[in-house]
Amino acid sequence: MISATDTQLLAWLSAFLLPFFRVLALFSAAPILSSRAFPARARVALAAAIALLAAPYASLPTGAQPSLGSPAALALVAHEVLVGLAIGFAARLVFAAFELAGEIIGLQMGLSFAGFFDPSGGTGNAIGRLFGATGTLMFIAANGPLMLIAAVVQSFQTFPLDSHPLAFAARLSPTAFGTELFALALAIALPFVTLLLFVNLALGVVARVAPQLNVFAIGFPVTIGAGLVALTLGFAWIEQPFVNAIGRAMAMLGI
Repeated sequence: MISATDTQLLAWLSAFLLPFFRVLALFSAAPILSSRAFPARARVALAAAIALLAAPYASLPTGAQPSLGSPAALALVAHEVLVGLAIGFAARLVFAAFELAGEIIGLQMGLSFAGFFDPSGGTGNAIGRLFGATGTLMFIAANGPLMLIAAVVQSFQTFPLDSHPLAFAARLSPTAFGTELFALALAIALPFVTLLLFVNLALGVVARVAPQLNVFAIGFPVTIGAGLVALTLGFAWIEQPFVNAIGRAMAMLGI
């Protein structure tokens, strides 16, 4: 007859539940994986399968299993949820940077003015939404969801379940994440904004040379046309910064 002590059962249970909380937290915050198109039951089942595979890498030290419901066990659960949310949030920052770059480019093209005529469209412009959709497609094409799953499995080696479960919070640097977000957005938008700046300067010269011309009537078509041409020529350039940004975001977490 197979018998097991309470300590053994608790160790087996914690070896599954703690990784499960980390993976499920990732699935709740990461792009694509947290989409409403991904059914919640399938999300939980996939998280449970990954937790079972990652259990050998996430075992607690011998004799360190706290009792269920104790403050130490709750601290371990909070640690797992925090790590999973941080990995998913780092990936979302890359998407936010691309959407911000699109908003800056659309603002310089004059597309944000359309919000005055179509308030139901929201505060964003078409270029921002285009960059967001393109980032999603590039994330899928680059096997981004698999990269995040591999990152969360590797995080069990980087952030193990030790006696200081909330020490991971001290390693987070929101300032560094915010700096990376704005730096990436400006690096992507700067070439397009520079071109549109020269177009606006040319329109200013035309307005001074020929005051009888209505610059506002011809300015929007010219800036929008120049912006669309620039996007057509330089759209393929943004793929590599996107992949590099995801790698840097994981590196900032130590993964």
